[in-house]
Amino acid sequence: MKKIIFFIAFLMLAGMASAAVNTQYFGKSPNILVTLIRQEPDPIEPGKEFEVTFKIDNNGTTANNVLLEILPEYPFSIVPGELQTRELGVVGTTQSEKQTVITRFKLKVAQDASDGSHRIKARYKSDGSDSWATLENFKIRVQTSDALLGVEKFFSVPAVTAPGDKAKLTIELKNYASSPLKNIKVSLDLEEEEEGSMPFAPIGSSNQRIYTYLEANSNLPVAFELLVDSGAASKAYKIPLEFGYSDYLNKNYSKSSFVTLIVGDRPDLGITLERTEVYTPETPGNVVLRLVNKGNPDIKFLNVKVIQNENVKVAGADESYIGKLDSDDFSTAEFRMFLKGEGTIKIPVQLSYKDTNNNDYRENREVELKLYSDNEAEELGVKSGNGYTWMVITLAVIGAGYYSYRRRKNKK
Repeated sequence: MKKIIFFIAFLMLAGMASAAVNTQYFGKSPNILVTLIRQEPDPIEPGKEFEVTFKIDNNGTTANNVLLEILPEYPFSIVPGELQTRELGVVGTTQSEKQTVITRFKLKVAQDASDGSHRIKARYKSDGSDSWATLENFKIRVQTSDALLGVEKFFSVPAVTAPGDKAKLTIELKNYASSPLKNIKVSLDLEEEEEGSMPFAPIGSSNQRIYTYLEANSNLPVAFELLVDSGAASKAYKIPLEFGYSDYLNKNYSKSSFVTLIVGDRPDLGITLERTEVYTPETPGNVVLRLVNKGNPDIKFLNVKVIQNENVKVAGADESYIGKLDSDDFSTAEFRMFLKGEGTIKIPVQLSYKDTNNNDYRENREVELKLYSDNEAEELGVKSGNGYTWMVITLAVIGAGYYSYRRRKNKK
């Protein structure tokens, strides 16, 4: 009896084992498994073509006339001329040595595709199946070759800042990538310059700004308020700009650039009478004009021109080129003039020059020169009286002649 029971149990266990094998490999229908095993390149840049490779396995009964179709949707499309459906034929089991089939499709990603993982669909069917089986879990990675963050423009208010004043410097960064950026750090390097330290100090905050997020194709205005040193030279300063950021894949980037802040003040050029040889009307003489740079910026290409009129005539050149005139310095320009009129004469002068930032200036000024009558000039000691002088000379000549005459007569 025990032998009979043992034999029956053995047959039942053998039957169960046989059923398990048949379920896995020799079931009543095919059991197809589609896997995306590769995309090349990975990731793919927007606007580029790429290739996807699928592996088709069968864990069921032999599948005949197997079809695999790719179903690209935005941002993907099939490359023109490529077949969208692949005829795989028979996909058998391990016993038929055709359990696995490899097939490839060529696709293209849209130029404006955003960085990230995008889903792509596929479907398959075989003989004996009334409908397609759709698969939606395939992911394709898209990423621009480099996450681009750059300076689109910058400006300051005021455009030219005088020494000792404040300036608001605004820098507009732009995310040129098709995906967001994060952990953005922007800083100005105010420590060094070719000729020494930068004459700027941040106000109200440090020289660094931090931002957590920037959308794709978006701008980010970054503002700094700076105080210009009172002794800063008037010129354009190139300020190093450093910025770092990360893309959505946590890849870090570090870049540098330059922005410019212009320091300058309007020149303060004075002109006065230095000395003159002309005190009375219609008496030619040299007139020397004194030019003083009373402002902070240096002056260059300075030219002085006398504008002649009915009362002011110039003998010789009416222009004098000075050239460079440093801050807190002076120079002179000399002209030979013939003046008419009474009292104070105004000599018209035109000044043309540039500041250190190459801004042009042209100014019309007037220099006053007082003319005296002959009597006033004699009284002031700037001119000898003509009648008295000639009288003295005449008497001296007569006296000398009379003395010579008496000597000759006495000898005879």
